Amino acid sequence: MNAAGLRAADARGQANLLALAAALVLLTAATVGSVALADRALGGADRDPGARHAAEAASARLVAADANHTRRANVVNRMAVRTLDAADIDRLAPPVRGRAVRVRLGNETLLERGDPDGPTVRRLVRVEGGERRSESLNFAERTVVSLPDRVRRVRLDVSAGGNTTVVTVRANDRVVLHDRSGLAGEYVVSVPPVTPPRLSFTVEGGRDGGATVEWTATNASAETLEVTVGA
Repeated sequence: MNAAGLRAADARGQANLLALAAALVLLTAATVGSVALADRALGGADRDPGARHAAEAASARLVAADANHTRRANVVNRMAVRTLDAADIDRLAPPVRGRAVRVRLGNETLLERGDPDGPTVRRLVRVEGGERRSESLNFAERTVVSLPDRVRRVRLDVSAGGNTTVVTVRANDRVVLHDRSGLAGEYVVSVPPVTPPRLSFTVEGGRDGGATVEWTATNASAETLEVTVGA
């Protein structure tokens, strides 16, 4: 090979080496960039599952049947749930401890600690409240009172005068109170789950006196329970 050919071969070799070096630099940069992105992704994955786990644990415990503010699983007491504080949520769901957290029910914020900006878990729950109601009976006019559905417990205040004796109180066909010598004063009785529930008084002798029946009427709504936990 002549001198010109050798110079051309050297030039091609140097060009190939430069191209290889450039390729290695690009490959190294891409690898480093990929590792950095993977590290950031893994770092985010390490944080997000912890926050999501905390949010899921809190939302599950807030509707558990054995919670102080629930009436049964997925049914919360409207008044009791409003008393929740940060100590309660920490006790119910230990993964939340030390984290920013917010709990909302419908449009109301029940508790908030810090400024949580992490995952949010939502549940549709039944929210029940109660309203005290009463009805009075005059035995001279009637001895039966019908109650709303879902009433399970009533308070009675029985009074009889003259030669009147209240012997028996029935809830539908079930005897809930009985005294041959006469019923008088205050009683709390359970009502069987029959629709519609009805109380009847068996009165002997005259028809003097009467009774007052008190119960709690239930009202309910479906609302969204929302738990947000800081990352």
